[in-house]
Amino acid sequence: MVTILSFTGFIHAYSQISTWIESGRKGESEYFKHFDVGINAGTTGIGFELGSQINDFVNLRTGFDFVPHFTYDMEFTIQVGDSLESKYDKDGKRVKTKFDRMADYLEQITGLEVDDEVHMKGEPRFNNFKLIADVFPFQDKRWYFSAGFYLSSDRIAKAYNVTEDMASLMAVSIYNNIYRKVENGEELIDGIALPPDQIDRILNAGMMGMHVGDFKDTGLPYMMVPDENSMVKADLEVNRFKPYIGAGYKGVISKNGKWYVSVNAGFLCWGGTADVYTHDGTEIVGELTNIYGQVDRYVDIIKPLKVYPILNAAISYRIF
Repeated sequence: MVTILSFTGFIHAYSQISTWIESGRKGESEYFKHFDVGINAGTTGIGFELGSQINDFVNLRTGFDFVPHFTYDMEFTIQVGDSLESKYDKDGKRVKTKFDRMADYLEQITGLEVDDEVHMKGEPRFNNFKLIADVFPFQDKRWYFSAGFYLSSDRIAKAYNVTEDMASLMAVSIYNNIYRKVENGEELIDGIALPPDQIDRILNAGMMGMHVGDFKDTGLPYMMVPDENSMVKADLEVNRFKPYIGAGYKGVISKNGKWYVSVNAGFLCWGGTADVYTHDGTEIVGELTNIYGQVDRYVDIIKPLKVYPILNAAISYRIF
């Protein structure tokens, strides 16, 4: 029923817009006397716009922007226990860490090799519908102020482990399952339990995971472990509804007055600092401190961005 109503509403809106445009063509309507189509590019990606001059002072624009597909790399280090051990002694010689010993032990049990690094790919998903009103308060109608909103999914980027690390993460999941059973005094499977010396060995070593940072409220380490599908993931989230305010310039670039170029600058209010949630629900930016490695660099970029800067250029053509 909802789908039918939505479709009916869309058809009605399309009919109204078509009527307004046609009226504008014939000069019968007080509004929508001009209609522009254009493309734009900038900090919101690339996109298209439809615009109409409502009257001498207001222009209305709508469209869709999207960020083209690309990826950026991140790395996490897998460790055993709460603290990351050095792989080298004071003389620079390679030594075995707890991770190395437990990785060898796990390989003997399962046949799976565990790499101590997990590589992740980050992908932006910043795709926005926009509706913006441009107000021309000056005698020089090339300059204007803008207000409106952008609307998107609350998830604007995601990160996930690469396929090549699936075997390592599966091995980590197997080890952690063994650790939990040993810690709870359970048998591995019905009627089968590890010998006491192996139980002590595992308990003394600790869980396998990626030490992302420490919880601000308790100071305890946050160890990210693979989910039920042996994957590690994270999402960057902001408000879906993002008010926009800015200013711009629009000028004619053709002799026939049909082609225009415009530049827009402003900012999106996307709800304060963006949130980064891991697959287990931990929020990295607000809940953690002493964040490690490349993740710390990305968090340092995200934290100051209470609003999102907009700088876009567009070229448009006036149909009538």
